[in-house]
Amino acid sequence: MTAGRFAPIRAAMRCGLWNGENSGISHAIVLKILWQSDAHSVARISFIMLVVLGILTGVIFAIDPSLDLQVASFFRDVSARPDVRRFDRVIDTIRQVGPFVIVAGVGPAVVTLVMKIFSLQRPVPMSTRAALFLVLSLALGPGLLVNGLLKEGWARPRPGMVTEFGGEHRFVPWWDPRGSCDSNCSFVSGETSSAVWMTAPALLAPPPWRYIALGAAALYGLGFAFIRLLAGGHFLSDVIFAAIFTGLVIWAVQGFLFRWPATRVDDGTLDRRLNKLGRAVTRMFAAWIPSRGARPDKTTPPA
Repeated sequence: MTAGRFAPIRAAMRCGLWNGENSGISHAIVLKILWQSDAHSVARISFIMLVVLGILTGVIFAIDPSLDLQVASFFRDVSARPDVRRFDRVIDTIRQVGPFVIVAGVGPAVVTLVMKIFSLQRPVPMSTRAALFLVLSLALGPGLLVNGLLKEGWARPRPGMVTEFGGEHRFVPWWDPRGSCDSNCSFVSGETSSAVWMTAPALLAPPPWRYIALGAAALYGLGFAFIRLLAGGHFLSDVIFAAIFTGLVIWAVQGFLFRWPATRVDDGTLDRRLNKLGRAVTRMFAAWIPSRGARPDKTTPPA
């Protein structure tokens, strides 16, 4: 492991980057190479951890689906305690603030892309690839996969809807999409997915602060998972899979834009493509809007 970690430094020494001359620049270049190498290693480890956690979660909750009911029953009892009920208003406030946190996380990316599309020659909040990374990971993860496909197509009833907790619906394990829920169902947790997505902006933090930002994002995601369990809105397997699926989408989008040579595109190329898109959109709207002063029922007389 140590030998692999310092391989970039040895390569830089062979190329003459690590020497006494221009040591400040050389050291900065080598440290950047080392950080990029570490980032690739972290990405591989993260993918393995997410896949292993997904397999373990799926197997454990498939072998014993009653674990979901036991955990839900525990949180149901906890939420009924008077000393916990005092925090209901705080919990509701946190849930209401959640969407604004997401907007704050993706807002600079949207502004960046709009400015790039319409060629506004002004400083942008972030690079084009970083902006696309945030927008795509949010749209594909919490947007399309979680809220668009799973919650609408996987008809698992929520804990409060099943007969074990006074509801009218039959409990089904996580792997069974044939439940009786009509829409906005239990599998998986949308709010947990959105909270876990905050790891995407954290990945864009400068290297000295990146792990701190990732730690804060992880705590934020865990907090929302706990809140959803406490509110009886989801089973434990719902929130775990929400985090796993969102993490895998973030991993894939980051790899597509930043890590994989076959799909990686530099910011200049992306800027030109977005600018081309902007010109096409402008021409389309210009064709729809009649010329000022012209009446649609009369032709313009010849000069």
